[in-house]
Amino acid sequence: MIYTYYLVAVVFIGLILLLRSKNLMHGAVYIFNILQIGFVIYLFQNLNYNKVDYFNYDSISVLFACILSVLSFISAVHYQVYEKNQDELLRTVSIHNAVYIGFNAALMGVYLSSRYGMLWAFVEATTLTGATLIYHDRKAVVLEAVWKYIFACSISITLAFVGILFLSVAAQEIHLNELTFTLLKQNALLMNPIWLKAAFVFILVGFSVKMGAIPMFNVDIDAKDVAPSPISGLFSSVVLNAGFLGIYRFYQAFSNTSIGPWMNHVLLIAGISTLFFAAAYLMRIKNCKRMYAYSSMEHAGLVLIALTLGKVGVLAAFLHLTFNAILKSGLFFQVGQMIRINGGNKTEIRGYFYQNPIGGLILLFGSIGIMAMPPSGLFISELLIFKELMLQKHWIIVLLILFALIVIFYVLLRAIFKMLFYPPNPNNLSNLKGKPIEYVLQIFLLGVSIYFGIFQNQFLFDLIQAAIK
Repeated sequence: MIYTYYLVAVVFIGLILLLRSKNLMHGAVYIFNILQIGFVIYLFQNLNYNKVDYFNYDSISVLFACILSVLSFISAVHYQVYEKNQDELLRTVSIHNAVYIGFNAALMGVYLSSRYGMLWAFVEATTLTGATLIYHDRKAVVLEAVWKYIFACSISITLAFVGILFLSVAAQEIHLNELTFTLLKQNALLMNPIWLKAAFVFILVGFSVKMGAIPMFNVDIDAKDVAPSPISGLFSSVVLNAGFLGIYRFYQAFSNTSIGPWMNHVLLIAGISTLFFAAAYLMRIKNCKRMYAYSSMEHAGLVLIALTLGKVGVLAAFLHLTFNAILKSGLFFQVGQMIRINGGNKTEIRGYFYQNPIGGLILLFGSIGIMAMPPSGLFISELLIFKELMLQKHWIIVLLILFALIVIFYVLLRAIFKMLFYPPNPNNLSNLKGKPIEYVLQIFLLGVSIYFGIFQNQFLFDLIQAAIK
């Protein structure tokens, strides 16, 4: 079934490149997304029966695939509105939609890969397809950001590959010829810890570029800023999840070995540093897209910290990734609408609530949600993180995180209230308005997060618990 999925993706890419109608191209993307949702349903139904050489879908893989399939469909709808307002050329839409399907297929490969080599190859594929999606508006500033993105990602992914080479050396010493996640977990205690430590450092640094975490975070921010907002939303959600999964697969295999405590220390340093860098950069940001991009950096730091706190922390990490993906993608979709209504200006938005009350409410409640205020689902995951930190008596870490979060909350609230409630600037207004379908989909994402914040969904909890046993 997995190979059928990739065959379908190739067929739809070829079909879109042959079509000569924008509506038919968009229709092909919608059909592919519907088939992709059907594929994820199939994965759910066959969760415990998978026997495919290069792919393996556990609970976490399927959870991330589900998030991808839903957000991809919603992003495609927002892109259709975006390109109509931009009055884009047929060729531009054709290339975007074809690459968009390839981007989805690459991310699905990251989630479902059963071997580290395959996972690395699919991560590299997300770089190439993602760069094409970023370079959509063909402007000089966009070209600069794309070159930086390709250059930094290539270096980072190369470092991750070096980490995989170190891992293969450790495997060869015990005559293990395949780097499948299952075999690595089964033979983890036999491997040389020196090689494993070296591998982990390189893998963490390499995949941090996809998470937007320390040390390779800056190009991710630039990419989200210049890309169309429907694509920025995916970079802050499903791409972040892909980067985390590359790190988690290693951590999952070796957390119970002698290097487990050492990995926890490295992750704590990376997570806290990421939080403080996000807070420092946010204090001088006036661009609304970059502001929400640095907010994603904050959540990446929290997830790395949560990963060090045992089973409860891992549960909190995956809950946090799920809720962040839902909320942050919806926010970027609304930010794109807000920039469109303000004549393309990203830095001097004022009085948006008076121009677009529905969009203003979505932006307000979505922003409150990403700050983990109840009833946001992120409140649950952050509560679990702080509870576990206190139970383990990490009081200094608690104080450091609280300090960084207070700074971030202050900066975000100040900027959001200026954008929403200050008197509007008449020079930045346009006659464009949001489409009803955009509001419906954004409210849906916001509603899902609120639902999870009020009601504990046992199915979601059971799915994550099954993966971390």
